Amino acid sequence: MPIFDDAMDDQVNLETQLAELAERFGPTFQQVLHQLHLAPATLNQGSENQFIEVLLDDAVSHYFSSDTFQSLEKSSQKVYRYEMNMFVQFCNRQKGPNPSIKEVSSAIFLMEFLEPTQKLNTRNKKAAFLKSFLSETYEHFWNGNIDKLRRTLSSKADKNREPRAFTKEQLDELLSLVRLGREAHRNFTILWSFLGSGIRLSELCSLQVGDLIPTRQEIMVRGKGKKNYKQPSKMTKSAFDMLSSYVSFRYGGVEHLSDYSDRYIFSDNKGITPIHCSTVQKMFSALIAEATTIPSSDKKPYQLSVHSLRHSFALFLLESGVNIYTIKELMRHAWLSSTEVYLKLFDSMLLSAIEKHPLAQIKVVNI
Repeated sequence: MPIFDDAMDDQVNLETQLAELAERFGPTFQQVLHQLHLAPATLNQGSENQFIEVLLDDAVSHYFSSDTFQSLEKSSQKVYRYEMNMFVQFCNRQKGPNPSIKEVSSAIFLMEFLEPTQKLNTRNKKAAFLKSFLSETYEHFWNGNIDKLRRTLSSKADKNREPRAFTKEQLDELLSLVRLGREAHRNFTILWSFLGSGIRLSELCSLQVGDLIPTRQEIMVRGKGKKNYKQPSKMTKSAFDMLSSYVSFRYGGVEHLSDYSDRYIFSDNKGITPIHCSTVQKMFSALIAEATTIPSSDKKPYQLSVHSLRHSFALFLLESGVNIYTIKELMRHAWLSSTEVYLKLFDSMLLSAIEKHPLAQIKVVNI
């Protein structure tokens, strides 16, 4: 049996008691619970508000046809199909053929599914799949959310796992390949913006024309977990000039319009809405697949990715002699410990470099 802390026990007990009260007092009481955010949403059926029972098979069919799933990269879709198969098999073994979603989405049940997974990275992948699947299911069928399950399905950091970064040789090839593909001007600017600032994928996609601050050579970004708040992020001069040039080229004819500053820099509909993150991910995955300097082992899912550009930005700063506290500010990390993970990778680079010293090649027997 999995071990739960007091907070988990309290949550489970509360859910059980609320479920018993809901069954006792009926739909009206269920609606009150929903209004207090203590129960899933309800949908109208005829003249009454009733909970819709959704079977697992129906939820699975909907998920695979949803925009949430279809917008994923092909490699991620393959992984999620595999995880879905494993989850369905587990559900059928524990609850019988085709149980309801309600039966298989409690905190206890999901913990039992995740608990046997020993490797932290594998556990995080399974949790990410479950969040995607259950979020889409709850929103579509009940107009609800899975906030109560966030703690159960949260990703846990692996302190022993080194961040993956590109070598300079690999980046040179990626920059050459991106110029030969479709949307070369846009995609080259995107890649150079990542390398010149270390911003995250979501931050780049949400950049607007008014976010460029030339006097301070910085961009205003929506930081991680801060959707309605923008913070400054410094950018190298070459990257800032490239980004500014792209904005002038793309939006130079609409500077007189009132919404000019609100236009999204990278967009598929003239700046009205931002480019989808999956579009950038697919473009970058194609570059990685084509690159000859990147070994096949690094082309597998969850290896090198768009986020590796952020790691590369930090690592090359460290290699250039920039102190860890300055890197923390440039990366906009809340805690120094988040930045210190690069020290381990940098140490590995130093060991690799010193072994290339001519004296390191001399065998002891020759001395």
